[in-house]
Amino acid sequence: MFNKKRVTAIIVAAGKGTRMGSEMPKQFMKIAGKTILDTTLYKFENSIEIDEIILIVNKDDLEYVKIEIAVSYDKITNVIAGGATRTESVFEGIKAVKNDCGILLIHDGVRPFVSYDLISACVQNADEYKACIPTIDVVDTIKEVSKEGYVQKTLDRIKLKSVQTPQAFDFDTIRECYLKAVTEDRAFTDDSSIVEYYGYNVKTIEGILENIKITTPLDLRVAEILASIYKETI
Repeated sequence: MFNKKRVTAIIVAAGKGTRMGSEMPKQFMKIAGKTILDTTLYKFENSIEIDEIILIVNKDDLEYVKIEIAVSYDKITNVIAGGATRTESVFEGIKAVKNDCGILLIHDGVRPFVSYDLISACVQNADEYKACIPTIDVVDTIKEVSKEGYVQKTLDRIKLKSVQTPQAFDFDTIRECYLKAVTEDRAFTDDSSIVEYYGYNVKTIEGILENIKITTPLDLRVAEILASIYKETI
């Protein structure tokens, strides 16, 4: 609860692990003895601002997650099968959110090193600005390249940011935008893109370098190192 507003977190963990090159979905792989998904859920379960967690998983994993994972978390109220796209998956979660929700966070299930402070900052800024995302500086030079492989232009790195989750929103705002997106059959790569598209401003706050998204074998190795350093995150 924040400012008398109910806060819900949708955790999206419906991936199949294609880029990981494994038959096991990456969210069920283990770091420091716990699954990546468990490590993520632990943070939201123990965040003082979070009242409810809705977990989105692949339909093939639905029963396993309900029986083996969800039962360990008091704040999980729904485990729902995702759709064909991320947009559809999140919308399934939004439809399950209780009407008294005031603030909604949407987080990647494979970002296990999110901090309590970052969750709090996202909630606070969503309350004030209606839409908030954590970002970090881009360290590489970024170039726009043609289909033929030629550089078109070099982008100004100072103006560029890499976006993380959780992304946080006024619930009525994000629900309205998602309903439009699904009705119009539009797909987006992240949730803030949807509210941007429908004319809302998005406030950025400083993210944290440790808040990596685990998608490749290299990411998994980095996560194992981080888990050994930041034992309190497990």
